[in-house]
Amino acid sequence: MALVPRSNWYRDWWNEIDRYHRDIERHFERLTLYNDNVWRMPPFPSFRSFFRPWRSMLDDLDRDVAGMTTVEQNDDRYRVIVDVHQFAPEEVTVRTDDKYITIEAKHKDKPDRRGYVSREFMRRYLLPRGYDIDRLQPNLSSDGILTITAPKLALPAPGERILPIKRSFFPAIRGRDKY
Repeated sequence: MALVPRSNWYRDWWNEIDRYHRDIERHFERLTLYNDNVWRMPPFPSFRSFFRPWRSMLDDLDRDVAGMTTVEQNDDRYRVIVDVHQFAPEEVTVRTDDKYITIEAKHKDKPDRRGYVSREFMRRYLLPRGYDIDRLQPNLSSDGILTITAPKLALPAPGERILPIKRSFFPAIRGRDKY
């Protein structure tokens, strides 16, 4: 028989702290205006992983938020990398017009942890001058990363060029006598 009665004052709260973190997370999730992964802070870590070095936690957060979209431009190509893992491949479209690349993704009413959610995503990128929009290559990886690559426009090599001669079968000067 125990000398001290077991009540709420003497229970092992240290092992139940993860439950309180989940309750707080659920409460703040209801208060947010934007319930999207871009605006949402990561959930509370479990207490067992709490003693991680703070520097690595900040690096993870930076990679999660900033890693959503990357635009690279160099001498060979223009490349856009977008994370669309929340959408099925048939829900993602890439369109071009004149000098813009448009990425659209949309799905309706998918079941979530606490109900249903519908998402819509649209991004537009201006393709800089000097890149070939006609040879644009979108590629969707198995983990939901969309990579769009536009190669540099091919410029003619400097120096000597051989020009093709167009032949016509009509005389250039009419009414001229043959000698």
